[in-house]
Amino acid sequence: MPVDTTKFTNLVKTWAEIDFAGAGPPPPPWDDPRDRAAVEQAIRSGKPSMPLVYQFGYVDPLLNNLDTVLAQFPDFLIETVAGAVYQHEPCAAVRPQLQRFLAVISNLYRSFLSNSKRAMINVPPAFSPSPPLAMFQNDGDNGPFTLPADVTRAYFGSDIGVVSLPSTYRDHPVLWASLAHEVGGHDVIHADAGLLDELADGVRVLFGGGPIPDHGDLNLDQFLGVLWSYWIDEAASDVYGLLNIGPTFALNLAGFFSALIARYVKDHHLEGIPFPLLSHASVADDDGRLDPHPTDLLRLSLAIGVIENLAGLATATRNQYIRDLQALSTLCAQGATTIEIGGAIAITRDRWLPFGQSLPLQPMQDAARRVGAYLATARLTSFGGHTIQDLETWDDPDELTAQQIAAMLKDGKSVVDQGDDAQLLAGATVAVLDQPDKTDAIDRLLEAALDKSFAVDPVWTSLSIHPSFRRQLLPPAQAPIIEFARTVEITTRRAS
Repeated sequence: MPVDTTKFTNLVKTWAEIDFAGAGPPPPPWDDPRDRAAVEQAIRSGKPSMPLVYQFGYVDPLLNNLDTVLAQFPDFLIETVAGAVYQHEPCAAVRPQLQRFLAVISNLYRSFLSNSKRAMINVPPAFSPSPPLAMFQNDGDNGPFTLPADVTRAYFGSDIGVVSLPSTYRDHPVLWASLAHEVGGHDVIHADAGLLDELADGVRVLFGGGPIPDHGDLNLDQFLGVLWSYWIDEAASDVYGLLNIGPTFALNLAGFFSALIARYVKDHHLEGIPFPLLSHASVADDDGRLDPHPTDLLRLSLAIGVIENLAGLATATRNQYIRDLQALSTLCAQGATTIEIGGAIAITRDRWLPFGQSLPLQPMQDAARRVGAYLATARLTSFGGHTIQDLETWDDPDELTAQQIAAMLKDGKSVVDQGDDAQLLAGATVAVLDQPDKTDAIDRLLEAALDKSFAVDPVWTSLSIHPSFRRQLLPPAQAPIIEFARTVEITTRRAS
């Protein structure tokens, strides 16, 4: 079913009511984030409720190197690394929502990094096989972000990352589909040594243009190669998110980003800003460096390049999603005809060049499609000559399941046990795009399904009780009722 742009606009209005940068529970359980005793006590309060793989692999290294963390991390990152533990405390206000989010993270992460799946196609194992932890940030000013495992390793010796989500997102799990960019993207990509460098080099080769001169201006192909290699971490994270959740990832992303802009406009009382809107400009940060994320509008074109190359998805389905994204690009461009680039871009690790470019929209969209196609199809040395899709892709069975889930959600029916977390998020996105007035009800049905997902997750639910005999009832004519004695066997599930 094609995306209705009027319904899309209504969904953006609904999501824009969420205070994305607001505050929510729990506040950090200390008055001063440099109070070592208080931070350590908070961490220790949640440790016993976590699986041993996280106690040994994350909590113990954090405690052993807490002085380094307190000395070098800003306040909000101290909350991040500690909250990933203390929010597991049994009385934590956000524990139910955290468990749902952890179920999603575990499912998305394992889809790319399962050692058994990698062994089947001779792809080297990742250095961080355990899914990231998660937490809900009390202050949403920094938005969603992730500390990949290579960062936690560098600062306190853990190979387990952390995903942070503003607390105000906690009761809106449909929004989590677009956040597959964080856990199914950044955390996964950083778990494969050398992958980002290989992708960055590949993008430069894709555009050609010859060697980068030591002095003077770059030609257009050289500029595009430099630009997309600079954006490669964020661009590849989008591609991983789409391969995990399917083309609805990009639809969800378009709605989420449009809602973020609309909420910002509302909070700052800005006038004359069209709606719904995706940005056509990328600007510099306080240090003069270009935003590392591709321009909002170009992210939809990047997704189109991936969708065109989904090996297991029917042509008619691919073409419909492409038409949907093209329609949303036109709607949310609001008449823009250029992409504005302003800020310094890394040419090498030690060389940055400032750029101030106004480039025609259509060629920039075409370039983004080429990058998406490359990332979806490149045979990578890091993967032993395999493509990213050889590990995970979205195919016809996934799409069928997601559409069935969407139909059930629109009818108000439970979707517990109806699909994995990626399929649930995809189906929920389809449902809210068609029935934006039922967003809250769909969120609640999705929560119930994610509760079950957490309950059976192989990483987070380690104990399973198997009775040798179940209660047996003889036919009434053969009463009295006999209850067989039973023994209990406790086994531990092990993640692949």
